[in-house]
Amino acid sequence: MIKNYFLKGGVALLLCIMFSCDNTTADPINQNNPNNNSGSNSPTITGPRILHKIVVNSTTNQEFVTTGNVLDKAIFKETNGPTSFFIGTPTYTSGKITKVKFGQEINGAVPANNMAYDFNITYDSGGKINGTTCQTTLGGTPHFNMEYTYTYDGSGKMTKIVEKKKSGTTYVQFTNYNFTNTGDNIAKMVTESGATTPAGAPDLSIPFTTTTYSYPAYDNKINPYNTLPKTFFVIWSLVHPLNFSTLSANNYTNFSIEIVSPVSPTPVPVASGNITYLYDSMNYPVSDQTQAQKYYYKAL
Repeated sequence: MIKNYFLKGGVALLLCIMFSCDNTTADPINQNNPNNNSGSNSPTITGPRILHKIVVNSTTNQEFVTTGNVLDKAIFKETNGPTSFFIGTPTYTSGKITKVKFGQEINGAVPANNMAYDFNITYDSGGKINGTTCQTTLGGTPHFNMEYTYTYDGSGKMTKIVEKKKSGTTYVQFTNYNFTNTGDNIAKMVTESGATTPAGAPDLSIPFTTTTYSYPAYDNKINPYNTLPKTFFVIWSLVHPLNFSTLSANNYTNFSIEIVSPVSPTPVPVASGNITYLYDSMNYPVSDQTQAQKYYYKAL
């Protein structure tokens, strides 16, 4: 399970509009558990809430296990089988997420070739993420290490994340995540990926790959992911960059993805689409217009 896998899987989820969540602590996702959450066919919640699951075509694709307003576990259905899940577990220190672990589960067990991610997060005095490290393992054996630094504008909005990847003690690859914000929404995120010198500087003699994620239009309603800890989705998006849109305040209604690579200097479209939603009286999405994708919440 590597980042290219998530690009393909993530595009598929985006095209489905990628959502889902159910009020059960069962692992893996328990689709037979009755729920009393707000959704297109559930009792309306008129007060505070938290996203519990997202269902696409009657299949739960994402589930968020919570205690009150605390996220205990996130379970993401993978595209390679009905019993394959990618699970994120945060650890808290003084109320802040300081660690997140991700790993695969198939048929209730960790597979022998599991790619696992172990993130450690630090914050500045103002509460913004200012550093992250990640140790990956493949089948339990140390794989790559990553280091991340963060840049913000004067209003506190994230404008750039720099990732440096190490093999052992040698830097081998960089990825720059560049954000364009419009108000409280991410209008565009451009990644630049390429090789580094052993010391970690970008090796400009080797062409790099650019991927552009554009979100030119948003509604003015509440993004369901904003009911969950934002730090978790920053880290989840480092594994799966398509998810950076979960950090926006509103819901995108139009998106496109294109790639420029050394083998294809002309932009290659990967995916695009338009999305419309149905909302409840409190301005939360309960489904897309076709009701193929449904959002479920827990009352707080």
